[in-house]
Amino acid sequence: MAGPLLQGYGLAAALRSRAALRPLGLLVPPSRGVADLGPGHGEAALEENPFYGKYRHKIQELRRSSPDVFESRMEKRTEVKKQPVGYSNQGEFIRCMEEKAKGLGSKTSKGGFTKDKTLDSILNVEMVKEKSAEEIKQIWNQYFSAKDTVYAVIPAEKFDLIWKRAQKCPSFLYALPRKEGYEFFVGQWSGTELHFTSLINIQTQGETAPSQLVLYHFPDLQKEKGIVLMTAEMDSKFLVVHEAQCLANQVQLFYATDRSETYELVETFNHRSSEFKYMSVIAELEQSGLGRELRRGQVSEKQS
Repeated sequence: MAGPLLQGYGLAAALRSRAALRPLGLLVPPSRGVADLGPGHGEAALEENPFYGKYRHKIQELRRSSPDVFESRMEKRTEVKKQPVGYSNQGEFIRCMEEKAKGLGSKTSKGGFTKDKTLDSILNVEMVKEKSAEEIKQIWNQYFSAKDTVYAVIPAEKFDLIWKRAQKCPSFLYALPRKEGYEFFVGQWSGTELHFTSLINIQTQGETAPSQLVLYHFPDLQKEKGIVLMTAEMDSKFLVVHEAQCLANQVQLFYATDRSETYELVETFNHRSSEFKYMSVIAELEQSGLGRELRRGQVSEKQS
């Protein structure tokens, strides 16, 4: 049924994601709900970090290419003081990060990502206009169910809310559960595309940091059919599908929520950065159950 309506389109299979390092700006709690922000003891303490091996090459590259920057970050690490859980005076850091994140999605896509992706490249739009919203949903889901990617059919009213809020608050910090703690990703809207990259990428590469996940939203059928189609592309060196799905689900968690307290985190991140508490993001994630779902997927992947 779906064959004649869908243009040929392939997405890369995904492998394992990589975590980031606290000394480069990523805050890594040692266990759920508790943040270890204590001072370290130079490079020896750095190498004891559980994520060191995964990002060894990035650290070494930073040390070689920008030794002054590397030393400065090591010095700042030793100045960090322990603070109560849920508190983080990160205003200056967040403002710097947002400036760097503005480059996400604004330049030619790297790593196989499609620039200005259109619905016509996937779906025969004129042909499906004769179908009902439910039939289009079935076609979309059937097509992508056999592919290693993230996809969804979003009700028009829900996307309206997400889109309205994205115009006011175009960026946010998302948490991805890891065995050792949490890896943070920055999400930045560029038109109807939502670009994600890990915080360590922004810390080490600045404005040139490439996207690792792009969510493409297609509002072509929104008015006529009352649905918005979504799919994604990801860097298979850093994310697997269930991890990308967790990030995509968090977009609805934070941008489509009816809870004012939840969306207030997005507003605070964008407009009152000095008040932003990163542990509140983790608390919302765990309360929603998305963190548990991802951990189950990670366990299943190891057992398979």
